[in-house]
Amino acid sequence: MRATEALLASYLDLARHLDPLRYPDESPQEIAHRLGQFDPASMRAHVSALRSIANALEDLDNIAELDDEVDRTMLLDSIRSDTVRLGGMLASETSNPALPLRHLNRALLVLMGEDFDAECEAALRERIAAFPGFLESLQADPRPAPVLILERARLEAGRFADETLDMAAERLDDATVQPALVAIAEYRAWLNDDGREGGPYGFGEQHVEARLATLGSEPLGAKGTLRLLELRRAGVERSLAGAAEELGLTDPLACAQQLMDEAQPAPDIFDDFWADEWRRVGEALREAGLPIPDAEPPAGPLDAADGWSMAAHAVRDHAARMMWVAKAMNPRPVRRLLRGPGLLDGWGRTVAALLRNSEAFGLPERRLMMSFLALRDCAAAEADLLLHSRAAGPDELMVRTQKIAGVSAEAARVIIGDIAADPLHALGAALAHEAWQGWYAEVGGEPVPFVLKAMLGGGLAVPLARWALETGEASDGRRET
Repeated sequence: MRATEALLASYLDLARHLDPLRYPDESPQEIAHRLGQFDPASMRAHVSALRSIANALEDLDNIAELDDEVDRTMLLDSIRSDTVRLGGMLASETSNPALPLRHLNRALLVLMGEDFDAECEAALRERIAAFPGFLESLQADPRPAPVLILERARLEAGRFADETLDMAAERLDDATVQPALVAIAEYRAWLNDDGREGGPYGFGEQHVEARLATLGSEPLGAKGTLRLLELRRAGVERSLAGAAEELGLTDPLACAQQLMDEAQPAPDIFDDFWADEWRRVGEALREAGLPIPDAEPPAGPLDAADGWSMAAHAVRDHAARMMWVAKAMNPRPVRRLLRGPGLLDGWGRTVAALLRNSEAFGLPERRLMMSFLALRDCAAAEADLLLHSRAAGPDELMVRTQKIAGVSAEAARVIIGDIAADPLHALGAALAHEAWQGWYAEVGGEPVPFVLKAMLGGGLAVPLARWALETGEASDGRRET
């Protein structure tokens, strides 16, 4: 075993201890029996252990091969990113109860699928048994939470009583689930306490810039990153305007709204409409030369109520599945098991952009709604950066998002609430997308061969995948000559 692989194993064991859902591939079976740890004391211990692994990685002096150096850099960047992220959460004046509640919901739902068996039942029983203690640990954090984060936390908590614990009772029994029902009722009352709301959003510019240093090979700082995002948005706006012109319309945002209003599948046919479109897109991508995995259609996306938007969502879903399979087949453990920040979301957006002129879209209506969805992603990424660097407040950002993305006030509140509850996720996806787009712009050629090549990087962050693949190809060429 390479020294890097031994330290990777240490890192994965540590990361799964804090969050058993984070790296599910090739994880020990007992991981499925545990819940994560989100209390400040656990996070402090985790940061200390992460620093020890990082020091050991930095001290390695027998790294000779390019691929080994790439993998060491990926592992080290992952550790640094975790250290900065957890450090920011610990130093913040406010808490974020939405994140651990989302983890708790996923931890139960992931065990209750169609493949529910005896192993899943045993794991579910242990996670249900740990449920009250998990919520009790969250109540030990006295810090208030901003209103939008509390809204998300209350929604997540409501899902337990309305959905998740009912499903668990059907698979186990009422007596086993009853303590969890009592615990979530008490926790919901705690969330609704008058003293729970307050404090600023975000972490401040210094913390965000430290995170930015782990998201790209050439950190630009908060202001430079915002400029980069605005330039990408300008390109999306040009694509949106071009699709509107194909339809003979001059106001792209009004055109998008018109398409959404006119192409709403009735509720009784929505699932079938989505499944048909998902299959059509998958077949078009296969015909273009992409290795689309065989699968059953997933549930329809909640934000694709109109038929024209479904093509973009379907391309993104197929792209993520395709990348996941390629990642799982990578022979190098770091690239198979780790995942760069924003990787899957950024990848889906990239594949859609590269294949906008393929049969997967085919009609200007689909291309317009693809660009409209991308524009919403642009607005969310910019708001993510501005909110968490404390350059703008939530009310200002809601107005800004409405203006940029042409969404309603209600939709803008949802977008800002999402980024408040899941800090820097939208930004990470946008920067991964930007890195892939920049790579493709420099190498050129047909999109499909580029997509196939890019997937060879597995879960590497985009700059590292480019380093490994481009430098490796150059080295091979020199050896051949």
